This record gives sequence, C-alpha cells and structure tokens, in this order.
Amino acid sequence: MAPEDRKAAIIDSVLPLVADRGNDVTSRELAQAAGVAEGTLFRAFGDKTALVGAVAVEGLHRAARPEETLAELAAIDPGLPLERRLELVIETGRDRWAEVMRWMSVLRHLHGTMPPPDDGEARRKMGEFRKVLMAQRASQREATVEGITAVLAPDLHRLRVPVEVAISLIESATAGTHSPIDNHPAVPADVLADALVNGLAGPEEPRSVPPEPESARPPGSAEPPTTRTRSPEGIH
Repeated sequence: MAPEDRKAAIIDSVLPLVADRGNDVTSRELAQAAGVAEGTLFRAFGDKTALVGAVAVEGLHRAARPEETLAELAAIDPGLPLERRLELVIETGRDRWAEVMRWMSVLRHLHGTMPPPDDGEARRKMGEFRKVLMAQRASQREATVEGITAVLAPDLHRLRVPVEVAISLIESATAGTHSPIDNHPAVPADVLADALVNGLAGPEEPRSVPPEPESARPPGSAEPPTTRTRSPEGIH
C-alpha cells in the first residue's frame, strides 16, 4: 500500500475513536483501532500529535463539506413559509456547528500543547494544519452564502436589509445557539426563525391616558368637561 493510502486508511479507522476520546486517546488505542502496530503509526505520522491533528483536520472536512452543505440547503422546500425555511436552516447549521466545534476543540488542545520553538518540524506541521483549516472555512462560508441565498430567494422582495446582512444575521443566530450563555438552554429553532422574520416587537398599541386626579388640578381651575345627554325631561 502506498504511504498516502496507508495514512488515509489509518485516519479513517481511528476517526470515530478520536471523535469520542479527543486528545485523551493513547497511542496504543489508536494502533488497536487502526489494526496496526504502534511503530507503524509513528512511521506514517511521526508522533501521536501529528496523527490526532490529521484526524481532526479530516473530521473538519467531513463536518463541513461545502457540497453537502449546499445539498442540505437546496433540499429545503422553497414553497414552505419563510419562518419554516429558516427554522430548517438553523437546525442544519446547529448540527454542523456541533461537529465543527468538536474537532476545533481537538485542534485548540493541540495548539496549547505545541512543542518548544526549537521543534521546527512539529511547528511546521501545525502551520500546515492551520492553513488547511482556513481554506476549509473559506470554502464552507462560500457554500453557506450560496445556500442561504437560495433559501431566501422567494422572499427577497420582503427583506428590509440587504441579503448579505440577512445571511450574516442568520449565521450569527445559528452559531450563537451552540454555546448558550450561562448554561441557559438553547433557544428553539422555530422561535429564532420567527424572531428573525418578524422581529422582537409587534405593532405598538395606543396607550390609554388615565384621567387626571382631582387633587392634581390647580385651585380654581375649571373642571374637565363632562358629557351631557338630553332626555325628554331636560338636560342631565
């Protein structure tokens, strides 16, 4: 088996394990999951950090494939009400964000345990991981913009903001639901969608003015006019 094919096979075999165990996974566990000796892992990747990093990058690829994002958004029925379409967009985004954040957490941990500056090879590999990640995020962003634009297309005439602003609001709402503040439960997708479409406030109702209390009128001021009715016996 060619070296690159062997690397790909190992990554595919250990990906579920790393998804479950994260950075706590051991070299022995990785070797067992891949069905190879630990020495084979080290010859293919150099060390555990390099392998876990490669797995995390692949996990990010699988969690945020642009073509899958487009397919999921394109599958949303354009005949549905706008609120329902946005609810589906938010639910789809939440699922993908959960996976992305799982692998981002692995990569952040690797960055925190980065070797000393004199380990140039390890730092070079981490730099490569970072470049791949940035390219992945750019592709995913393009796919997201294209997909949400298509979802909004039947109602573009209703938007009160430019479409790019609407997309940013939808993305912000979706991403923000992944990490609720102070452990509050996430806002349901249908509630978020309704707030995005209809706003937070309804039409303002006219306020009733309470009658002025008698004690508040200056001495000697005229009493407020009263409504008089006419009856057959006279005015009352």
